[in-house]
Amino acid sequence: MKQLIVLIDFSPYTPGLVSLAFEWEKAYGCSLTFVYKVPGLVPTLSRAPGKDQIIDFEKKEARAKFFVELEKLGISRKEPTFLPISEPLVHFLQDNTTSEDILLLGLKGTGFLKKLLVGSTATDIINRLDRLIIALPKRIEQSIPKKLVVACHVKYPINEQALFFLLQSIGNTLSEIELLSILEDTSEQQESERYLNGLKEKLSTNYSCTVSLYQNVDAFETIKERLRGFPDDYIVLQKGSRTLNDQLFRNFFISDLVHEGDTPLMVLPSEES
Repeated sequence: MKQLIVLIDFSPYTPGLVSLAFEWEKAYGCSLTFVYKVPGLVPTLSRAPGKDQIIDFEKKEARAKFFVELEKLGISRKEPTFLPISEPLVHFLQDNTTSEDILLLGLKGTGFLKKLLVGSTATDIINRLDRLIIALPKRIEQSIPKKLVVACHVKYPINEQALFFLLQSIGNTLSEIELLSILEDTSEQQESERYLNGLKEKLSTNYSCTVSLYQNVDAFETIKERLRGFPDDYIVLQKGSRTLNDQLFRNFFISDLVHEGDTPLMVLPSEES
């Protein structure tokens, strides 16, 4: 990856995200950029010079607060890139990130990616940016991926370019990849097996790779039991797929696995560039 972009808001969830980001820096050799959207608490009728002064003050305060956080965490003050910004977060990320960057968010609360660390704007980030996004539940503080559980389906082919970019970025710590698919009915089984085994063949050269097929009727509880208590297992979903579009699947993968099960989440962009 070119850089890991970490979105923070100085909430109680921020220290865990910051610590994890530095763990990833050591594990993967990535550069870190921390982004904070200043409140911009400027009276509507203020003249432009006054607005600029208030925003500049907020940025200076944020920068000082960030380095205080590093000191509290015992992280050496080596001047990582910290960007306090005033423009809308989505616009900033559109203009200042590339497909080689990975975004790191923190999750809090429940619901489908609505109560993210950076607030409701994060939903726009996922909807409007074709970036690889990592979202961590609130009780995950330090977790280097050891296994990826990739949810895919023959009707929604995985973005292989994004998947292989992810593996190129973090593959040195992975011990296993599981290709997981939930079948709506048994008529899908043969076609699904053919698709998943074809993908497995591409991955097996460098990774231990397995295929798991589940029926709707018992899939969710079985998967949840398997992943419970393994914070180093990351679930991988794809933007635009059934796992993120279908209400039943969304509730399971986001609410049950991520929030209740504390399973870290990765979201692949929907289209190959």
